[in-house]
Amino acid sequence: MHEFEDLNYKFSIVKTDDKPEDLHDQFIMEMSGIDDVLIRHYLSLKFEKTNYFILSQDDLKIGYGNAVEENSFLTIYEIFILSKYRELGFGTKIFNEIKNYSNSINLKIRSVTLPSDRTGKNFYESNLITARALIMEEKRENSRYRP
Repeated sequence: MHEFEDLNYKFSIVKTDDKPEDLHDQFIMEMSGIDDVLIRHYLSLKFEKTNYFILSQDDLKIGYGNAVEENSFLTIYEIFILSKYRELGFGTKIFNEIKNYSNSINLKIRSVTLPSDRTGKNFYESNLITARALIMEEKRENSRYRP
């Protein structure tokens, strides 16, 4: 567990194998608004070793990240913060906790974000993660972009 103080409150980040269902459902709902086809594909994938890093303020879960141990990498598939807690550096706190864990198990970090998700792309680039591959596909009707 990692504890820290910010905004005159105490926060903690706990690593667990248990998915924070309510936060995950909100993440999927938001991402489905960007690209429902890719999100449905993502939900069909099965991972062997998923780690969750849950950010809480007292008993209130306000965000989480997940990272999957696969193919010599720790792959971040999800970082989510409740909307009223965004832009306060909490995503970076979770990212740093995942990075510390990756160092402890000697795996490099990689991440996945939707191509039209500028917020996600900018977040990862600000944390020194750079694009190495793009998945290209035929244009679909009604493509959506995150504002």
